[in-house]
Amino acid sequence: MSRKNASCSILLLLICCASLAVPASAQHFNQVTGTLTSVAAGRNEVFGLDTHSAVWRYKASTKSFVKIPGSLAQIAVGGGTLSQRDQIWGINANGNVFRFNYGTTQFGQISGVLSQIAVGEGTQDNCHPYEVWGVNASDGIFRYDFCNNQFDQTSGLLTQVATGGGDVWGLNSSGNIFHFDFASKSFVSVPGTLVQITVGVNDVWGINGSNQIFRYDPSTGKFPQIGGTLGQIAAGGDGAWGVNLADGIFRFDPSSTSWVQVTGSLKNIAVGSGAGVFGVNSSDKVFTFVRP
Repeated sequence: MSRKNASCSILLLLICCASLAVPASAQHFNQVTGTLTSVAAGRNEVFGLDTHSAVWRYKASTKSFVKIPGSLAQIAVGGGTLSQRDQIWGINANGNVFRFNYGTTQFGQISGVLSQIAVGEGTQDNCHPYEVWGVNASDGIFRYDFCNNQFDQTSGLLTQVATGGGDVWGLNSSGNIFHFDFASKSFVSVPGTLVQITVGVNDVWGINGSNQIFRYDPSTGKFPQIGGTLGQIAAGGDGAWGVNLADGIFRFDPSSTSWVQVTGSLKNIAVGSGAGVFGVNSSDKVFTFVRP
């Protein structure tokens, strides 16, 4: 190859590489119309709650939240895949359970009383196309059966349950960690203690009482510590994200296996499995992460 041709080839390579790279400054959180206290994101759906417990649904075409009928204290979104839509479930101030109906675009009450609810993709059988789990005020654990349209109680006691990628995890009142074994249909203890747990597509993360971060290692069956501290952590198909006690935003970078700070300030964050990353700041303004 001639020196001229070699120079042209190198120049073309540099141009191609430059076109593929997205500068960090171009990736940022952009404000979305609406004022909310919390958000929940799935594959295609994003819902939120305001200070009056009113329910809002994100409309991608207008990049804004639209109010829909209902009053909830907690909302969970997830389970969407290429073949099925997200499920949206919620709990009101009295612990009554509600499920969103796409046909009526309203929430219908479901029998049961819970203090926390989680929704994710189901991979086990036809009666559980989604994993919908909840715990009640007595730490009882419940799993929704879509064939019988009811919550079935599962043995054990938990104060928090999390699901994602067909996996189910939980914490008890002492912070002990449990992983649901579908073969034995029971929760199995895993070493470690956490105050918060979140399940992504292929990973499980948690925070302990000192705000230290842990990530599950399936090869050892343990949660080794990862550098950094966070006040809240969330994981999904759009990665692992968190906010620290000063409302700083962090994204886990798999290539460097470290947390990278992202410009902005949020008090809580929600990570979808395709719908994107959304958050709310201390003034209840809503933001979504933009990757141009």
